Amino acid sequence: MTYFHEEQQFRQRWIWTLLVIAALPVVVVVFIRGPVLSVMIVPLILLAVGVLLAFARLVVDVDREAITVAFHFLWPKRRIPIAEVRKAEATKYSPLLDYGGYGVRLGFRGWALNVSGDKGVLVETTSGSRLMIGSQRPKELEAAIERAKREQGATRG
Repeated sequence: MTYFHEEQQFRQRWIWTLLVIAALPVVVVVFIRGPVLSVMIVPLILLAVGVLLAFARLVVDVDREAITVAFHFLWPKRRIPIAEVRKAEATKYSPLLDYGGYGVRLGFRGWALNVSGDKGVLVETTSGSRLMIGSQRPKELEAAIERAKREQGATRG
């Protein structure tokens, strides 16, 4: 049984605007001064980055056994067994200051997987590792993890 499911994608206008603003000067310089090979390769690389961002998505699932976080097209799936979750807390954070931005990040506070916004659930494991999972519904995610922990504890005890 799945207690929580959420899918998020990079849909913010500012990301696409930033990509275009960063790409424009590069494309112009390559077309004006670059060799023929660069004229073909640079636009293809920029297109590939755009396509990657368009199709990448963060999928979070919580069931009785584990929290599964998959960042399709960007990072391998991560599975955290519920038995290894020491604490899970919905919180507001600064993606830029705490983790260096959006996407898959390693910051001073541990790993983060986020797409947008400034809310998520900080998961701490029994081994001491920390993972910030960005979410548009952090309280629901926190409640789902607590439910899984409670139900798993009830069957073991």
